[in-house]
Amino acid sequence: MILVNLAFGMLILAQIGIGTVGNALLFCHYVCSHFRRHRLRPFGQIINHLTLANTLILLWGGIPGTMAAFELKYFLHDITCKFVSYFYRVAWGNSLSTTCLLSAFQALSINPTNYRWAELKFKSPKYINALCILSWMFHLLINIIVPMRVTGLKNSRNISVKSNLGYCSHRFINTITESICLVIFTSIDVICLGLMIWSSGSMIFFLHRHQQQVQYIHSTRQTSQISPESRAKKAILILVSTFVIFHSLSSVFEMYAYLFDNPQFWLANTIVLLTSCFPTLSPFLLLKSDPHVSRLCHS
Repeated sequence: MILVNLAFGMLILAQIGIGTVGNALLFCHYVCSHFRRHRLRPFGQIINHLTLANTLILLWGGIPGTMAAFELKYFLHDITCKFVSYFYRVAWGNSLSTTCLLSAFQALSINPTNYRWAELKFKSPKYINALCILSWMFHLLINIIVPMRVTGLKNSRNISVKSNLGYCSHRFINTITESICLVIFTSIDVICLGLMIWSSGSMIFFLHRHQQQVQYIHSTRQTSQISPESRAKKAILILVSTFVIFHSLSSVFEMYAYLFDNPQFWLANTIVLLTSCFPTLSPFLLLKSDPHVSRLCHS
């Protein structure tokens, strides 16, 4: 068991290092773009908020998870545990909302202008930063219940504890409060994931239809060359699929840990590992798919 925990700790630690570097590269790129153009494009504004949320997930969730995997017990006091868990959940919720906003903005930007979408397409860039800030404020408010639901391991001996998270304990408040929290957080996840899948699907449909319309142009090129539409579809599918897969898996394991009292310690490590996968992979997926970001890697 010691070797298993050590392996989990090393994997989580590697995720923290790799993911932090990747998100820092993205953030620095768009900050430099801001100084060059004297304004930051809407896509860059969303990416900056996403990199901040992903970095906080890696730090607030990964570092305590690593220390717990290395079997360092009672390293978080009750107040610190509440503080860490609160901002971790805020960052995770904002990563979900910002990824949903990114997918919706991309779908709106590539759709052809018509009488229904023209005004929204024209005005949306002005409100991107405000929407990102509202997302942070929303999750700061909605997750205010989190500090009441967690406690330090030392304090968990004297209260009713639902499950041990490795570095904190999830306490049971009452059935009504727990049910309300479950409905609220599940609804947010379902709505954001649904919007993300819908907007990505609409992008795939439009790009596929556009590719068929200009197929005669691509037929004059080399057969081995991949069309821009194919690259765009692949990038959209990979980014959204990565988020949906890892978010769904981590949610399943969290639900399992919530339903069964005192789950095994490997389950807590697996949850930390899964929730850190998208924050670690997403900056590199964006570096590969975005032509502006790709110049940074090849310069």
